[in-house]
Amino acid sequence: MKQLISILGPTASGKSSLAFSLAKKLQCPIISCDSMQIYRELDIGSAKPTPSELAEVKHHMVDELDIKETWTAAAFCKQAEEIRLDQENLPLVMAGGTGLYAKMFLYGADTLPSDKNLAQEIRERYEREGIANIYADLAKIDPSSAEKLKDNKRRLLRAFEAASLLNGPLPERSFAQETRFDCRQIVLMPSADLSRELIAKRCVEMLNEGWIEEGEKLIAKGLLNTPTAAQALGYKEIALHLNGELSREELQEKLTIKTCQYAKRQRTWFRNQHPGAEIFQYDSAESRQEVFTQILSQF
Repeated sequence: MKQLISILGPTASGKSSLAFSLAKKLQCPIISCDSMQIYRELDIGSAKPTPSELAEVKHHMVDELDIKETWTAAAFCKQAEEIRLDQENLPLVMAGGTGLYAKMFLYGADTLPSDKNLAQEIRERYEREGIANIYADLAKIDPSSAEKLKDNKRRLLRAFEAASLLNGPLPERSFAQETRFDCRQIVLMPSADLSRELIAKRCVEMLNEGWIEEGEKLIAKGLLNTPTAAQALGYKEIALHLNGELSREELQEKLTIKTCQYAKRQRTWFRNQHPGAEIFQYDSAESRQEVFTQILSQF
């Protein structure tokens, strides 16, 4: 069995539930690969594990920071690596939906600079001239990346953008296709229709559990002006509701739409950014349970 098992996927896909069941079975801790669960008091909005779940299974990087503190992908990777090494050959589960954190930790991929205007210029040039001239220009700056990416137009265009901004070759593990260490990657992929259904249900449940009240308390503490926690989904919309700009019904609709849009971006990310991952697709609650049972039976 691989030492680390990562369970990734879009919001409301069931990854936390599956990870909890697996961690209990393996009697091991969980690394939370979620950029918001690390913040204390950001409970309902981040779909944090329940107090009883936290008491039953050790969760790393949950409830460790005040909302005013900064949290980054680099900080996550440093702490996750320390946990992995401390576990030595003991099993470890990682679960979450923050794709950049998972990508950098598992593949060691360096973050690359980007510029929207330059990216648009390169795209327009590609549409005018094709890929050959861009490939030739990248080869002058970074021949190794040009050769490695010559059969992947999308990544070659991205590499040319980053290399142009760096005015030199890309970092060693950029566009890495293999993980830094032996691990198993499980990606849960509900259909778009099921995702929308699950998210709509979850938004209702979260509002009923006190999401608005949680938001009011955190906004009063300055949440919307914090360096990282302000990015938490839904709280800007809750502020609009508290200011009388949205009814509760309008708030619920906006939260559902925003979360569905986020989940769509997550599905795209996990389909394309994790080569070697096992993708488990399902389109109903019943087929999801079958997938979970199948996965758990393998351990």
